[in-house]
Amino acid sequence: MDILTPRLLLRPMSADFLQASAEGCGVRDLSGLIGLTVAEDWLAEADLAALRLADLRSDPEYAPWSVRAIALRDSGEMIGHAGFHTRPAPEYLLPYAPDGVETGYTIYPAHRRRGLGREALIALLRWAHLDQGVPRFIASVRPDNLASCSLLASTGFRRIASFIDEVDGLEYVMRLDPPALRRLLKAVDDL
Repeated sequence: MDILTPRLLLRPMSADFLQASAEGCGVRDLSGLIGLTVAEDWLAEADLAALRLADLRSDPEYAPWSVRAIALRDSGEMIGHAGFHTRPAPEYLLPYAPDGVETGYTIYPAHRRRGLGREALIALLRWAHLDQGVPRFIASVRPDNLASCSLLASTGFRRIASFIDEVDGLEYVMRLDPPALRRLLKAVDDL
């Protein structure tokens, strides 16, 4: 099921779409599989597609939490992707948010600096909180990703830890707790 915002739709990526992406299919074939105009930028995400496909195969209940295409509602153009790393309450989050889930997002360069990442992130948080009952969220971000650090801070996430990722190096662990989440959703609803 799509998640809709005023400007965006967040469409789940099916196993068929992820498999075709992992296998290196072109944008035309991929666009037909998801019903959106797939961005060339997505073609560089074959490793992510393979990872999320493996997650879906090992846990079919993960499907609504998996990666989603972010697309402009008016054109159907894919401008990024977002989702959750697991279903809620995974073991690895026990030290940070035992009742939470970790989110991640990417807006492709041509569409940055327009508030689209914020809109997509809030839509994911709203869906997970209101429809699924998740009270707490985690995001991991490299400290040199200033735009993402700023977005997370502006939505109420606060830094609670850091760690060294094998691939990305130093990352901050950011958490959004229930009071900040309620303030964020209320502020958005009041607009």
